[in-house]
Amino acid sequence: MDGSIKAADREKSKIRIGNQEIRIGVGIIICLFISWFLPQIQRLAACTAVVMCTQEINQGTLKSGLTRMKGVICGGAAGIAVVLIDNVIQIEFVFFLLCGLGIVLNLFICRMIHMPPVTDRVSAITFCLVVLLAEGNGRIFYAVNRFIGTLAGALVALILTAVWCSFQKTGRNKTADS
Repeated sequence: MDGSIKAADREKSKIRIGNQEIRIGVGIIICLFISWFLPQIQRLAACTAVVMCTQEINQGTLKSGLTRMKGVICGGAAGIAVVLIDNVIQIEFVFFLLCGLGIVLNLFICRMIHMPPVTDRVSAITFCLVVLLAEGNGRIFYAVNRFIGTLAGALVALILTAVWCSFQKTGRNKTADS
């Protein structure tokens, strides 16, 4: 019994802040600065995208990041389309149907272009954020800005991951050369 407690204590002492957590924090800082200089970029959208799109570093990270960008674009474009249609129709019940139909079609398109399931979810979240977080006359403006903010955050996550990977690769090469 005493041995298993010590093993558990050793395991807890190994828990550290990793590369992914640091990149998410740095990505959020970058998004906040970008939104400070470009107020059209919504902070929440950009920061949410950083959290959703930043992943562990491995060989497929950049390809996966590009795939997640496709998800953001699919969800944002579908959301803007639903908002545009609803601005013309302006019947709440029809809006609810459009939202359901928009999500189903969005997820179907994601599947058609062979996006992994987690990217479907990023796309669906983007759709919901673009469509559901504003009401009234400024909704299309909000939807477009929300989409731009989400896209900016996804780009920050992708670029930060690319830079981080190249620095780690350079560091490993220097260590191997020594």
